[in-house]
Amino acid sequence: MDLPDNKSFCLAPWVHLHVLPTGKVMPCCFWDQQHKRDNYGEMQEYDSVPDLMNHDSFKKLRKQFLAGEKHPGCNRCYQHDDAGRKNNSMRTWFNTEFDNEKTRQVVADTKEDGTSDINMLYLDIRFGNICNLKCRMCGYELSSTWHDELIKLEVDNGITADNPHSQQNKPKFIHVDCYEKVEPFLETVEEIYFAGGEPFLYPEHLQMLDKLIDMGRTDVKIKYNTNLTSLKYKGRDIVEIWKKFDRVSVGASIDGYGETIEYIRTGLKWPQFESNFNRVKTEAPKVHLFPAPTIGALNLEHFPEFNKYCVENKWSQWALFTPNFVSWPQWQHPAIFPDWYKERVIKKYETHIDWLENHHPLGGNQVQGMKSIISYIQEDTFSQEEKDHLISEMWKRLWVFDKSADLNWSRSLNYLYNFFTEYKERKGWKTWPDN
Repeated sequence: MDLPDNKSFCLAPWVHLHVLPTGKVMPCCFWDQQHKRDNYGEMQEYDSVPDLMNHDSFKKLRKQFLAGEKHPGCNRCYQHDDAGRKNNSMRTWFNTEFDNEKTRQVVADTKEDGTSDINMLYLDIRFGNICNLKCRMCGYELSSTWHDELIKLEVDNGITADNPHSQQNKPKFIHVDCYEKVEPFLETVEEIYFAGGEPFLYPEHLQMLDKLIDMGRTDVKIKYNTNLTSLKYKGRDIVEIWKKFDRVSVGASIDGYGETIEYIRTGLKWPQFESNFNRVKTEAPKVHLFPAPTIGALNLEHFPEFNKYCVENKWSQWALFTPNFVSWPQWQHPAIFPDWYKERVIKKYETHIDWLENHHPLGGNQVQGMKSIISYIQEDTFSQEEKDHLISEMWKRLWVFDKSADLNWSRSLNYLYNFFTEYKERKGWKTWPDN
């Protein structure tokens, strides 16, 4: 018995639960941002996870996958698959990672209407939006720290609490109370992925690890995306707890260094991050620790320099580099730049690839990821009109951030300021329109 062999099939709705801090459920964390309003149920609406996982939308999705029909919510994976970037495709990962005899049987037993038993092997629960950073590509639903800045923006623009959609009417912290509903699956789960908010700051994180230890299930693979700004929670040392597990993988959310990263991930202090990364690397060598950067418009030109730092400091020696990409907000999508700028940036990546291949013994595992970045930004994702609009939007948003978050983007991202200067000159503008 084999899994369906078609270009749309994905195991996610048979083996996986992904819950956002609001309690909203999505097929996976890669689901296309433009389809985030799709209704796959909410944890608060169901007494049990199996009932939730047979929500009408999940049943329909399973039927589509089995029939080889593509769903637009999966566009990010299809885009990577079609471009040959298999390492970037969550669809490929699900179908490889969780392909076993029991899963195949569960898929084969799927009823005609899409109803299925669930072989729950992978949990991705975002219990809350608690976070100590305001990453510029993020927002309120995944970071509580955005709350005050959004209110300031509203006040500055004359928006009052009378507006029903005002941030002023929303709580700073979002929390989904679902631990009791997911705890039964700790018996069967193979992997748990903790991400943000900042996973180290919500209590269910250690509650879940403690339960696994009590159950003798330290064989479960524990995975993270964390900003790694703190390694303790309420006096408990997280590094010491990790040492009790067989497989811990820590993707540190870091996309640059120095003043650049302190801008992009507002609130992060580079020296503290550097110290924490080196502490884990030294004291817990069995932990699979690696930089997990997100490539977007703000760090596209800067990233080769940072990657060189990582290689030289042996931060990347054990991990293949698989970049994440900013797809939303679209004005930070790395493919929005004009061709003349892309060509210039690509030359920097090609020069760096040459250094990785020929001048450093630990650089080989980074090369494919660098080529993936080149491939990604070369795709015709946007029309010329869309590119011009999004570049203008970026210019405006960066100045807004300077005011709302007390930042200085022209200094912290000086290479981007130079781009805008040349862009304006090539357009023949004396001043930037509408600024």
